Amino acid sequence: MDLSGHDSTLLTLFLQLGLAAALGFLVGLEREMGGQKNPHGGLRDFVMFALVGAVSGLAATLYDNSWLIFAGFAGVLVLIVSGYWLTILRGGEQDTGITTEMASILTFFMGVLVIKGAMALAIALAIAVLLIMSQKTVIRRFSTNVQRFELDATLKFLIITFIILPILPNRTLDAYFTLPVGTVTAVSEAGQKLSLVPKGGYDFEVGNRLDIYTSADGSLGKMLVEQASPQSVSGRFEGERFDRIAPGSELRGPLGVELVSILLSALNPYKIWLIVVLVSLVSSVGYILIKIMGSSAGIGLTGLIGGLASSTVTTLSFSRRSKEMPTWNANFAVAVILASSVMFPRLLLQIGIVNQALMKNMAVPILVMGITGLAMAAFFFFRVKTQESGSGEMSFSNPFSLKSAITFALVFSAILMLTRLAISYLGSAWLPVVAIVSGLTDADAIAFSLSDAQQAGMISLDWASFNLVLGALSNTFMKLFLVFSLGHRGLFKHMLFAFLVIGMAGILTIFLYYDFESMIVR
Repeated sequence: MDLSGHDSTLLTLFLQLGLAAALGFLVGLEREMGGQKNPHGGLRDFVMFALVGAVSGLAATLYDNSWLIFAGFAGVLVLIVSGYWLTILRGGEQDTGITTEMASILTFFMGVLVIKGAMALAIALAIAVLLIMSQKTVIRRFSTNVQRFELDATLKFLIITFIILPILPNRTLDAYFTLPVGTVTAVSEAGQKLSLVPKGGYDFEVGNRLDIYTSADGSLGKMLVEQASPQSVSGRFEGERFDRIAPGSELRGPLGVELVSILLSALNPYKIWLIVVLVSLVSSVGYILIKIMGSSAGIGLTGLIGGLASSTVTTLSFSRRSKEMPTWNANFAVAVILASSVMFPRLLLQIGIVNQALMKNMAVPILVMGITGLAMAAFFFFRVKTQESGSGEMSFSNPFSLKSAITFALVFSAILMLTRLAISYLGSAWLPVVAIVSGLTDADAIAFSLSDAQQAGMISLDWASFNLVLGALSNTFMKLFLVFSLGHRGLFKHMLFAFLVIGMAGILTIFLYYDFESMIVR
């Protein structure tokens, strides 16, 4: 970089040096105002540290030699270390912390970053340093208030999130229990036709739809068998991953036992464990909010926020807590009812994005249930307020329980398998049953499925709305079952009353609002 004759370059350089000096001044000012009597780390010293860093960075740029930055840093480091030891020798029993010395080193590199053009990063670094140094009392109080079991719980949560979750396979288990069925001999883009040479004595029947897999990609889709003989099999591929099939590819099929294949197809280890992580996260967020805001406010806010993300996850978290603190069951009821009530308008908004006609047709019963739920939450909230003085403060023994997380994973897996069995063997003709069973695990999934079917003309608008509301009701009562199986009986009694009121409001609205004679499956 040639500085001669370039006024704009010189102006930029002066501005950079001024910014570096300003950042050093702010850090030094905080040290002075913080009462840090360090003769080797005063306000002027910090300004000089920043300027030395800036000049080192400038020299390294001019002479294309990064070692000049190291030379400047070595000089500053010698001064800092010398001053530190002199302070120890002269101070005797005084505090020998190295916060000021570390801030000096960071100030030097702020100057380097400014000259190198990373001004935003240098400013962000200065803000972080000022924040850390100015909040010394708060940080010390926080460290003394954190208990050992809270640290252990945080460590376990980090393990299940950043160690266990990334290594789990993100495919259903049926992809790991397959048999070789043949080798592809020809593929045709027209009509997605494919032919293969069968192997292993696999039984092909014309008209059957065979799930096909590959070792690399797992499940690809289905193959409708159109011709079959001991020497050759051909058919039409049904799915969106036809590009994964090429001549010479080895295709695999499910195990001979259909029931086992259906059950395994419902289990995706990554997605199941992701739900476990979400359960643990909501539980941890609730714990933190309760400690910061107080018991009642923290619980209510957690329920409200948790309902926007996952009302089922929130229900599971507070169900587990109810066994630890049964005297707070009414508070937990407020959180769970709030989470469940928020689910209704959230579902309405989601459907409105893809199908406004369906949203308008289902709005009345959905909103009635949502408003009823909010009213029940308000009832329990004011009831808690009148009893709160005798309840004492909440004191959870553990913000995260690995045992409870694993228990939920097993329960959730069982429900997924039951849902898959119901859909596979009952089919769309039994749409209300499918809606109820699907709603047990995910109200969103059945809602979007019904929306697609209605837009495709397969079912009427009223029939789609009725079954969607049915799925939402099913999901609501599933939470009641989770509270019964995983929570305290006291919480279940509160929830039984509240959810029965919500359910009755929804059922009455359905029968009054929809014309059942016009609900004909096309």
